[in-house]
Amino acid sequence: ELIARALFQHGHRAHKPFVAVNCAAIPENLLESELFGHEKGAFTGATSTRIGKFEQAHNATLFLDEIGDLDLSLQAKLLRVLQERQIERVGGRDLIPVDVRIIAATHRNIEQMVLDGEFREDLLYRLNVATIELPPLRSRKEDIPLLAEFFLQRYGRELRLERPAITRAGLRYLEEQPWPGNVRQLQNVIRKALLDCRGFAIDRPDLQRSLHESSGGFVQAKERSDAFSDSIRELATESLRRARTGEIESAHAAVIEDVERHLFSEALAKSGGNLSEAARWLGLSRLTLREKLKKLGLRNS
Repeated sequence: ELIARALFQHGHRAHKPFVAVNCAAIPENLLESELFGHEKGAFTGATSTRIGKFEQAHNATLFLDEIGDLDLSLQAKLLRVLQERQIERVGGRDLIPVDVRIIAATHRNIEQMVLDGEFREDLLYRLNVATIELPPLRSRKEDIPLLAEFFLQRYGRELRLERPAITRAGLRYLEEQPWPGNVRQLQNVIRKALLDCRGFAIDRPDLQRSLHESSGGFVQAKERSDAFSDSIRELATESLRRARTGEIESAHAAVIEDVERHLFSEALAKSGGNLSEAARWLGLSRLTLREKLKKLGLRNS
């Protein structure tokens, strides 16, 4: 979203609103209304007319985050809006003209989704006028000194520190880290270290302590990972035993099904039954997840 806002701020519509919508965070049955709006009485609970994000972004900019999570039917409707530049509210009959600049983002491989039949090729061509790929921070460590300096000055002003600084050893330590949380994790670590140092230059031990605190218990996570590995090993051993005795045909298929069943059930439980959210965590499209749930006899509730 930071890149999208930068594009917006340097565009010719910067004086107009920036409207953002996370396609993965909104339940599938509400997303069409969220994008295109609805008329009063269009569905249960629609007690008044509501304009959608496209109308809000008329003559402005609309940011569609996680566009890879749109289902195929909504992709078709989005394509029609982009082609005809007009929308129809849910439950409405009137066509409403819209002039919207679209910025879209996704963490998924859209080209592969097209090959898998999960994303419309014509919609991809319509959206893919210009592409910006944002590699993870670990792949662009040359950016770390610049980012560190930026966050030092930013939080130095916020904390009213006269000369926030970092030692060379501290900077080298930042460059050595894998940064699974990318720029936001770096930002958080520097802010924590500034709070601890209060006027002194940030050094390697300060950053080590700050990184440990911001990691959210990676040590405990490692212990849980080891326990998980033991469970998988036991599952593999038992499945192979059942395959040798003829109880099942394929140990591989049995292990995969058991793991997927637990993984999908846990994802649905954590997301409160939100299929879009669960699919995003799993790195799947909603359509693929729905098919897998059906195959495993699971329900998104």
